[in-house]
Amino acid sequence: WTPGKPIIAAVDGAALAGGFELALACDLIVASDDAQFCDPVVTMGVCGVEWFVHPWELGPRKAKEFLFTADSWSAAEAHQLGMVNQVVPRAELSSSVLALARRIAAKPSFALKLTKEAVNRSVDMMGQPAAIDQAFALHQLCHAHNLQEFGMVVDPSGLHPSVRKPAAAAE
Repeated sequence: WTPGKPIIAAVDGAALAGGFELALACDLIVASDDAQFCDPVVTMGVCGVEWFVHPWELGPRKAKEFLFTADSWSAAEAHQLGMVNQVVPRAELSSSVLALARRIAAKPSFALKLTKEAVNRSVDMMGQPAAIDQAFALHQLCHAHNLQEFGMVVDPSGLHPSVRKPAAAAE
């Protein structure tokens, strides 16, 4: 189930892991010119996030690159890859998103709802729900592995030193 109305993410600053995931769940993304995106979960010993749509949003090779390295990328690069619809100056983000929302809201609501459904159904038929389910199962397997190996759901080697358990406590 998804809401019938279009949802627009306005991203400024850093969209990391869960924040990145929330933006990807929206229909459109407008980012400020200084926005950064990053999915650092591999660093924490986990494969992907719960809403794993990276290959659809970035293409398989860029998805692998960003996930394997946990590097961040700019709004301009996200726009170039087709993940972000628009990049605007930070001072204009709210007004740009509001103007876009008003243009969309002026369209017939029933047509908007069915158009969103048609696009979402097309993505479903390309296998996205099955891929998300599989990635979520692997994500949970990583958590179980880390709990078994390290006594916590993430691999402490990827955490900031202030968060890591002392070696004696991990045994």
